[in-house]
Amino acid sequence: MPEGPLDTDMAQEVVAAAAVIASQCPGGSDIDLSSGPREPVPLLPTDLRPKAAAALDRVLAHADTEVDRWYVRERGEQWRGNVQRIRLVLVDPASGPGPAAPRRQRKVLSGQQLLQDRFGVEDAWDLRERHPKGSSAHALADLLERQAGEVDTLDRELRATATRAGETLAQVAEGKYAAVQTNGVLRFTGVELETLGARFALASRDLLDLANRYEYAVNAETDQARAARTAAARTRTTPHIAAEAGPPPATAAPPTTGFPSHRR
Repeated sequence: MPEGPLDTDMAQEVVAAAAVIASQCPGGSDIDLSSGPREPVPLLPTDLRPKAAAALDRVLAHADTEVDRWYVRERGEQWRGNVQRIRLVLVDPASGPGPAAPRRQRKVLSGQQLLQDRFGVEDAWDLRERHPKGSSAHALADLLERQAGEVDTLDRELRATATRAGETLAQVAEGKYAAVQTNGVLRFTGVELETLGARFALASRDLLDLANRYEYAVNAETDQARAARTAAARTRTTPHIAAEAGPPPATAAPPTTGFPSHRR
């Protein structure tokens, strides 16, 4: 297995293989037959367990990046927790639980930052849970989650592109002129940065507009709920007041004039 971070496909293969090995350990869970091996797995050598745990350490060391790729972050966090539980099962009890896999501090990107500053939440998943399904606020919170993810993706791509360009320029500054290639890498990187920057600005503006619309919808729902409570209170008190006031006074019949009718 190559050194460094694993790509998504290889990380999934590592987790799947480790889950199969862990299923034969004390405390291991059964394999999901719908997505597990098609044929019965023979008894595996026990020396595979520490190797599988070490491979999961590689996955968990870069789990933040994998979690960021999930459309619903809460499910990504659940995936990370499942991988950590598999690792704990694989660790040899005689050697103790072993050191926890290193976890990098999660970088807060622009979309996340706006939601934190504006609403005090990490992502729109928490906002959506505050409102009933079918409401305007719930629908807007769902759009907020998608748009914040788009802004974060562009933010991440911008930073990665700028980092690559900076590394090339740093090599040139150190006198490593071989880094200046003849295929126009810096010129193309500049165009890529400008394009990503324009897309990022547009996505950020749309996210801000959605945040304003969501806030307006929440205030509107609050006003409607307050009006409904006021109307209900009036409904409870009005019959009581009417009963205390008594029946309305009788209306006297109009007096008759005694004149004969001219109708023929």
